[in-house]
Amino acid sequence: MIDSNLLRVTIVGGSIGGLCAGVALRGIGADVQIFECHPGPMDTRGAGIVVQGDLISLLRRHQAPRLPTTSCRVRRYLQPEGGAGQEQSMPQDFTSWEAIYTTLRATFPDERYHRSAQITDVTQEGQRVTARIEGRTPIESDLLLAADGANSALRRRLLPDVSPTYAGYVAWRGTLDEATAPPHLVAFFDDAFTFSEARSGGHILVYFIPGEGTEATPGRRRLNWVWYVRADDAELARILIDANGEQHHASLPQGLTPQSMIDELRAMALREVHPMLAELVAATADPFVQTIVDVIVPRTVFGRIMLVGDAAFVVRPHTAGATAKAAYDASVLGKSLARERQNVDAGLSAAENLQVDYGNGLAAHGIALGDRWAAQLKGKKAQ
Repeated sequence: MIDSNLLRVTIVGGSIGGLCAGVALRGIGADVQIFECHPGPMDTRGAGIVVQGDLISLLRRHQAPRLPTTSCRVRRYLQPEGGAGQEQSMPQDFTSWEAIYTTLRATFPDERYHRSAQITDVTQEGQRVTARIEGRTPIESDLLLAADGANSALRRRLLPDVSPTYAGYVAWRGTLDEATAPPHLVAFFDDAFTFSEARSGGHILVYFIPGEGTEATPGRRRLNWVWYVRADDAELARILIDANGEQHHASLPQGLTPQSMIDELRAMALREVHPMLAELVAATADPFVQTIVDVIVPRTVFGRIMLVGDAAFVVRPHTAGATAKAAYDASVLGKSLARERQNVDAGLSAAENLQVDYGNGLAAHGIALGDRWAAQLKGKKAQ
């Protein structure tokens, strides 16, 4: 533990990355405040997440409430033509963005979590960092963590030459409440992590996640699917025009996908994927899309400012590692600062080395998976 009067920490961003860091640093005795620009309840994002050990270890170490999860016993591989596919025993646990956020939020005190807190400027002098917040008194601290997400403004300021690199494909996503899903779809996908290739390349995957209110009991879960689809720059620009005609640059959130694009997606599913998967896509009222990018940074520490979570590295979702990386960043930072005690700069340096190595390895793994898919796609086109 360190003296709470010794280390005051400001965290910019109150999503999963910021909350992981806040929980970990409070656990070593730091005085932590989180500032989130969003004014109300955080967007649930509708995203399923494969549970990884780094997150579970962080939650257990800091006595968090039990994370709501679903599980399966087998992994199933389907072919686009149909059939029951092949299975192998592979137990796995799943959760959702909402469930992780809710669990972390319950672990971090309300009075130290500030909403509608827009950071307008960050300056540092010596061993002090000052964050200026719209409509509030400036906050001075010993350490500021930039946890402001994949499109981090602080990363752009600190590393102006680093920008997202488009991977050449997108992830279409959707969820369907078990209670309203056709029973034969529920029975077909239950107790399995299901994968299928698409005829012209790419793949789609399906698993159950906690439903509304993070309820994980059968009957109240959600079917969660992700479909990776190739899109060149022109097609990407077209996909990212929302129902109001506005052009987006990174993703198209739930509720903004034009009906014409949803109709195209459903028609493509009929041509490309297993019939049961095509039916699942057709039954999903509000699919949304995420652009797949890589962000790789050469460093994460800048004096007493540190990038964490997606504000540092952005990795591809098929690594199933983004949330685990946020938990890892938080854990190694907490342990490094606790080990160095009064030498904050030495603790930051040690944490940075671990964080950069981990981030580079995970990013390389995601790129390798994407390259493997690209090679398979090239082979299909050559046939």
